[in-house]
Amino acid sequence: MFALLIALGMIMGGAGDAAATAPAERDAWQPAIRAVFEQLNTLDMFALATRVGGLTVKVPKELQALPMRMIESADELREHNIEIHLKELQFRDLNFIYDKTAHWTEERPLVPTTIEFGALGIAAEAKTRRAVIPLGATFQDGKLPVDFLPMLGKGFDLNMLPENRPDDVLLDNVQLRVGGPVASGIANRFFSKRVARLILEHGMGQTLQMGKGDLITGDAALRLLDVPGDSRRGRAVETLIDALK
Repeated sequence: MFALLIALGMIMGGAGDAAATAPAERDAWQPAIRAVFEQLNTLDMFALATRVGGLTVKVPKELQALPMRMIESADELREHNIEIHLKELQFRDLNFIYDKTAHWTEERPLVPTTIEFGALGIAAEAKTRRAVIPLGATFQDGKLPVDFLPMLGKGFDLNMLPENRPDDVLLDNVQLRVGGPVASGIANRFFSKRVARLILEHGMGQTLQMGKGDLITGDAALRLLDVPGDSRRGRAVETLIDALK
């Protein structure tokens, strides 16, 4: 009986230690969680700007090349030295939907987010040995899931795997564009709705990552957003930028 009481005491003591350390472990994540919500606040402002005539984001040159492992028939593309480069994304009526507190798994916190949009366009290029072929697609009335993952000591990372949240995916309404008479025979061979979707997912990930440097604040706005400063949209964006200062 005495041994049983000692054993119970050790178990309860261990449980008390675990309970005491759990809050401390969660506290360690708080700076990274705050970084995620600060980013989402900035993206909310960006989304608001897309409702004033839409916005175009220019993808920086160093981020344009699409990883070929993501592309359907990538082996064939590599054999023909075809590369795909994402140039721009056009956003209209963008909205980020998320809870105001982080969700917790057994291992870490995350902030599940659903991106809804009225229209989301991509402008890309297929670079071949003989030509540069303009490619494009416009997705309408869609939605796309993304998880913001706080990282201890690193801010946050992104997880964009639509197959993990199929109920939050709507990318069926899409129109493809292939430019130039010489282009169609080459581009139509590999530029499908599936490829357009992969380019979109990659581009959205890049846009959200660019947001870590304040997507619509300071010099980044002039560099990334294709909005004339003296236009109605430009003045609206400037108002939002001033609100963030």
